Amino acid sequence: MAVYQKCIPHEYHASIFEIPYKTLKEQGIKSLFFDLDNTIIGYDEVSLSKEHVQLLNTLKKDFDVVIISNTSFKRVSLALCDIEVPFIWHAKKPLKCGFKKALSMVKQNKEDVIMIGDQLMTDVYGATRYGIQAILVRSVKRKSDRKITQFNRKLENIVLKKIQKNLPELYESRLKQYVQDH
Repeated sequence: MAVYQKCIPHEYHASIFEIPYKTLKEQGIKSLFFDLDNTIIGYDEVSLSKEHVQLLNTLKKDFDVVIISNTSFKRVSLALCDIEVPFIWHAKKPLKCGFKKALSMVKQNKEDVIMIGDQLMTDVYGATRYGIQAILVRSVKRKSDRKITQFNRKLENIVLKKIQKNLPELYESRLKQYVQDH
């Protein structure tokens, strides 16, 4: 299977607040893995808003929730200071090690988990190559992207064009809106 095929998300939603969590629960999803930066908060934000804390606390009633981030321990722990959520820092996405660690934390099967993130090259690719479905969301604040993320976005554009050319139906149904939203 070509790399670009592993960059196709299960779904796309404009934000984490628009994901149909009730439907995910009905489909048997038991755990939600979230990226932090530009999925939940922008890189230039320090902590979660009250709305984010409320959403995550609500989700914790029905799901195991884990934050999987490539950023530092200090950044993630400060962002999550108002909520008790397990997290993995320096997860090295798209490598499998962060996903493997998160899966062992929740003690679930891969089929019972969804990864939610804003990047094709780290969140979606990393999850799908490990056998976990992924939901792609619009970046909270792309202008706050770090240099490595800006580089990943350039790779992402190449991958998106390849998907559009080779798998136009999947591009239309799962990625076209993502591209238009940016």
